[in-house]
Amino acid sequence: MNNGWIMEELQTADLRDKRLEKRLIHLLDTLSQNSTASIPAACTDRAEMVAAYRFFDNQKIEFENVLAPHIDASCVRVAQQPVALLVQDTTELDLTRPTSKMQGAGPLHSGRRCGALLHPLMAFTTDGTPLGTLYAEAWSRADRTGQPRPSTNARHVANHQTPIEEKESYRWLETAQRCADLKAHCPDTQLVMVADRESDIVDVLDYCTGQDDFDWVIRGGLARILAKSDKAQPSVRIVEQLRKGKIRLAKTVSIRGRTSWGSNQIKHRIGQADREAREASIAIQCGTVNLNDPRRHSGRKAEGIQVNAVLVSVVDPPDATEAVQWLLLTSLPIKTNKQLELVIDYYEKRWVIELYFKVLKSGCRIESRRFEHMDRFLPALALYMIIAWRSLYVCRVSRTHQDAPCELIYSSAEWRSVWKIVKQSKPPKQPPGLLEMTKLVAQLGGYVNRKNAAPPGPQSMWLGLQRMHDFATCWLSYGPGAK
Repeated sequence: MNNGWIMEELQTADLRDKRLEKRLIHLLDTLSQNSTASIPAACTDRAEMVAAYRFFDNQKIEFENVLAPHIDASCVRVAQQPVALLVQDTTELDLTRPTSKMQGAGPLHSGRRCGALLHPLMAFTTDGTPLGTLYAEAWSRADRTGQPRPSTNARHVANHQTPIEEKESYRWLETAQRCADLKAHCPDTQLVMVADRESDIVDVLDYCTGQDDFDWVIRGGLARILAKSDKAQPSVRIVEQLRKGKIRLAKTVSIRGRTSWGSNQIKHRIGQADREAREASIAIQCGTVNLNDPRRHSGRKAEGIQVNAVLVSVVDPPDATEAVQWLLLTSLPIKTNKQLELVIDYYEKRWVIELYFKVLKSGCRIESRRFEHMDRFLPALALYMIIAWRSLYVCRVSRTHQDAPCELIYSSAEWRSVWKIVKQSKPPKQPPGLLEMTKLVAQLGGYVNRKNAAPPGPQSMWLGLQRMHDFATCWLSYGPGAK
């Protein structure tokens, strides 16, 4: 093995069996070297393949204990940062098979596909470098095929009367509570939880405003209304209240393009039409507001939930589909323009978790893994989550520490063998810079290393890393590094 990072990452592994712990280390090394391949293709022979599947089939092996050492290592990295962004989000894992169904897989959002859901809490630096997973839930929904679907009104009533602990959305509150628990391990780090609109839940906001262990930025729904003391008063949306105030800040930003899944009819219904990447002028307004608390058991309905709110609006959009608006609810201060920009910047870093999901699904091909039962799939998922983090970490840290020696990440055999193959020249005595080396690795994955080209993305990196592992192995076995 030439991957020293694996030993560091799995240092606290505890599977209640030393042989299983050694197998975990070996599996992570094997699968990380060829993350896109199937497990049989990644293994060197049949015996290693059988050992891998036996590992995932072992009753001692669970999603939680495979991921646990990575969580420990991630906590150490977070504790070394002055500020850490804790991003939580949910993604669907489509495990639909044309001829058979994985036992334990449940229905996904569309109802026609089946699989599992993954909800991680991931830590990032303020520049978007992933520090790792701090907590994760993975589950499948119960199959309700053949049961009558309740009416819209019945679902609405049941949703308000059901305690949040009995809802699937409880994961947002439970994960927020994990952010508070983390503070004991990182007392000197400012923790900022970041979450998208799905976490805009009164119970979550109420919990977050009632503690001091972490700050938070949550994207609110545009329909959210202000609290009112008299039922006769008309309801006022937060965005309407903020629009009455003065524009605190105006600037030009780049809006990323988006291609949404589904037909045009579906896109119109869910409000996610396709858009092209472009430059846009935005206006930023803000204020402190009292959110309406619709919970019947709450004694704070009239008082509401006090939060800081930031409204980001595109000025003069070309059409209705381009009328981008963000309503950001936060505990962070918003008195100065610098503080306002910081709130927006922290929320923008949330998109890096989408890159992580892309690496997990495309780079590690987690949805293509063939297991007969969910109990075997979940430990494999935990293992590939570590591999996906590592791939994205290498890609992002190379941008933020461009001139650092490449041996910060790459072993001597790795960077020397890649240099020899790509440059077709003798490796230098001193290791090159991290970004220079990362571009050479990415060239193995199809990256075109032109002058002034943007840094390589995750896809070229995960392909290049696989070839790098092969070259490093040959370098140590048959080349200048052979003993």
